[in-house]
Amino acid sequence: MNKLIAGLLGPMLLGACATVTEPDAPLPWDAQVVHGQLANGLAYRLVRETSQPGRLDLRLTVKAGSVDEADDQVGVAHLVEHLAFHGRAGGEQNVRQRMTDLGWVQGRHFNAVTNYERTQYLIGPPAGVRQAPQALQALADLAFARDYNAQDLERERPIVIEEWRGGLGVAQRMNEQRTASQRVGSRYPEHRTIGNEGAIRAATLQNLQAFQNRWYLPNNMVLSAVGDFDPQVLLVQIEQAFGAARPGSVPSREQRELPLDKKLKVFRLQDSQSGSNQVAMLFRSHEPDSRGTTRAALRERLIDRMTLAAMLDSLRRQPLQAGVRSLIVQKTLIGAHSTVLGIAAGVEGQAHDQALEQLLTEVERLRQHGFSGTDLQHEREHIRALGDKTLANQASRTFEQWVEQLNNAAVQGNAVTERHATAARYLDVLGSITRDDLNDRLRRWLASPDRVLQLSAAGSATVALPSVAQVEAHQAKLAATALPAPVQVAAATPSAPRLEMPAAPPAAAIVERKAFPEQHVEHWHLGNGDRLVWLKRNGPEGKWLLQAESSAGYHLAGTPAWRLQMAAQLAMHSGLPGMDQQALATWRQEQRATLGFDQQPQRLQLNLGAAPEQLPALMQSYRVSQLASIDPEVFSTTRDVLLQRLRSRPDDVRGLQDSRQRVLKYGVDHWRSPDIDALEQLTAEQLSADWKRLAGAPVTYYLMAEATPESLEKLVGELLATIPRTAPLASQQALQLPGRRRDDLAIALEPRAVLQASSYQPQAWSPEAAARVAVLRDLANQRLKAQLRGEAAGVYRLRFESELNADTQRIESSLSFTCDPARVDELWALAQQTLAELHPDAQWLRNERAEFQRQESKRREDPQTQFKRLILSDRRWHDPRYLQTQAQLPEALNLPALQQQAKQLFPRANQVQLRVLPSPAALEQAL
Repeated sequence: MNKLIAGLLGPMLLGACATVTEPDAPLPWDAQVVHGQLANGLAYRLVRETSQPGRLDLRLTVKAGSVDEADDQVGVAHLVEHLAFHGRAGGEQNVRQRMTDLGWVQGRHFNAVTNYERTQYLIGPPAGVRQAPQALQALADLAFARDYNAQDLERERPIVIEEWRGGLGVAQRMNEQRTASQRVGSRYPEHRTIGNEGAIRAATLQNLQAFQNRWYLPNNMVLSAVGDFDPQVLLVQIEQAFGAARPGSVPSREQRELPLDKKLKVFRLQDSQSGSNQVAMLFRSHEPDSRGTTRAALRERLIDRMTLAAMLDSLRRQPLQAGVRSLIVQKTLIGAHSTVLGIAAGVEGQAHDQALEQLLTEVERLRQHGFSGTDLQHEREHIRALGDKTLANQASRTFEQWVEQLNNAAVQGNAVTERHATAARYLDVLGSITRDDLNDRLRRWLASPDRVLQLSAAGSATVALPSVAQVEAHQAKLAATALPAPVQVAAATPSAPRLEMPAAPPAAAIVERKAFPEQHVEHWHLGNGDRLVWLKRNGPEGKWLLQAESSAGYHLAGTPAWRLQMAAQLAMHSGLPGMDQQALATWRQEQRATLGFDQQPQRLQLNLGAAPEQLPALMQSYRVSQLASIDPEVFSTTRDVLLQRLRSRPDDVRGLQDSRQRVLKYGVDHWRSPDIDALEQLTAEQLSADWKRLAGAPVTYYLMAEATPESLEKLVGELLATIPRTAPLASQQALQLPGRRRDDLAIALEPRAVLQASSYQPQAWSPEAAARVAVLRDLANQRLKAQLRGEAAGVYRLRFESELNADTQRIESSLSFTCDPARVDELWALAQQTLAELHPDAQWLRNERAEFQRQESKRREDPQTQFKRLILSDRRWHDPRYLQTQAQLPEALNLPALQQQAKQLFPRANQVQLRVLPSPAALEQAL
């Protein structure tokens, strides 16, 4: 979706005798962007950004993707992206080898991605601007070398097949069905970005070269650069790398648009493993007037935005009929001027007929009545607030924001405009948009004769699909009926329930204080047994951070984990006995006092972040959660939803896989879902008792704030120290059992094997050891990909994770990959060998240490990282020493220590593996 903040229709210039309309010019480029074209048509956009000294980010966008393939070129756009790295530009080494020899790591320093409409090549060299010439030349060779050969294709083909294989699954199958119905009649359904197995195996070198010759033209590309460079110097380097490329004639792009008809099409979307359950009506249109950057186009876009928002608000206000879970609307932009407006009703169980009835009724109700003046005023106020916020924001764009802005502009073909000038125009035109504008847009969308009805049913449920004639007859009947007006926004009245927070109790004592002046930290011990660890600096963007954690995890003896999780979750939405729940929710929203919630096996953690003036409300909100009783209405609604999901649950292959893996690792599955009988017998009173037990565990508060001790002491004494506590709970961390084990699960519907393995090594946590494990994890990923993907050409998706867990005092590692079932033994043996022979060398260490130091300089200035390190230090030592010693972390990366640590990364003695293999039915289908 395009950004809302955009320049719109400008004011009228009044002359002495006549009114003259200002020319409808596009918005000007932001002055910080140096932009233009080389003589061969290559577009460039350059931004000098010096906040990260020396850094450089380069992105080459080729405006060609899979939808641009010819009928006999399915999958070729993506194959070209892969083969481009085999180009040699007349030399002995290919582009990937040249970059690797420079110490660049794929995925970290260079990458590429293809979608329906574009291909992008990304390079962020580790030495930054000093390596700009090499990076630019690599991009130019990726685009124009084209001297890969048939042997390169045969080497890369199995890797692409594994990428296709790794993407298989229920999400892929459902997405294919959605695309086939939403974009029916177009080229999109038959030209998935990855292609298909048959097309990948059949693709020829001639097809790849023909696609590249047709679309990889300098006048069909955009080069974006953000970094600490002199734009004129970089422009000379761009000319040297790209200037010799010859332009060509860019083909038309009509294949990117949806071909429209005047028919209703009806589709069923269903998969035995999918829980998707809804009815959706799609209205397909061509809307060229709302694209581009002229004022007229941007005004059209604002009308689109306001109309869509008003539709969503109106649908959410309407009472839901039995069997209908929700009503939503969204709009998708496709190609240069095609759009799809989708209105969907979520379905409970098999109530698809009822959902379709309400969906069609609400569409017709909107068509008949449109929007009210209140709707228009609400959207105007929202838009004006956004514009005012933009004008008030004086901060410069960050490095990452500039990268995003240039990337969006390259993708959309737009200019990058200055934010304040854009917002000013936007606010200037807002008053010219009327209710008639919104209603005209609404009725134009709903009048589109090109419609698609999608019916999604969960699992293998049998649901009747309505015919086109039945749906159109019902629409005609509704159109001939005068429907009641939509439910409108209720006006606020003095009698509307407002939350009255209980008066703060008399402050309790802070019984002990301890200062750590060098780290700017204080420890307070409260009279109720809680602790406060206070770092005296502000968090990100001047906000204050507050985290509360206790031993109230969900792995407690005697109570199912799902029940403890449910109790904690519902407590976050409940209040004190007798407190109006809606009033509490409204108060929390208004005060921005919503609690972030994370419950782990051995810990309950609540995260809060706010502006300084909001800290009292956050502490009040937290206090209410600790003293809450589970609201019966919230409990009843939640239980009904869970029961409905359990009764209509599809074949849960992923759930079975996860459960089997937990049993394999821990000997028992502590995370089982509730059964229907247990959930039906559960009461709100039982959950309230569970929550009282959890909330009684003493808490440690971690606070990051520049506050005065006096003001903080008052808040803590009244709102935190008075919360009653009992004793710590014996919640336990889940620990993998020792020994080697393996289990095979032949349940997959896809022709692939998924291998998941884990191992551990006991080791005391320290920041230095954790840093060594982190860099070795990256090295292991590089070596595994080089062996299993590069040499064996057996995998595409591979992930190796390893961390030194401060809670378990273990190095915990996991490996996962997908592959051809016939090769799983071979590739598992190769992975074990690669990890066993992981041996850091001096050259790798030099590069890694330089990168680590660069990242550490950022981490020491990053408030979130400092807050995390404060917490880790307190958990380990009950003091903030990590903040003092973090400057010495690079010294921990020495070769002897790393080589010794590498031997402990994935020990065979504690390896367990689960193999998810194709089911017998999947194997028969593959044959």
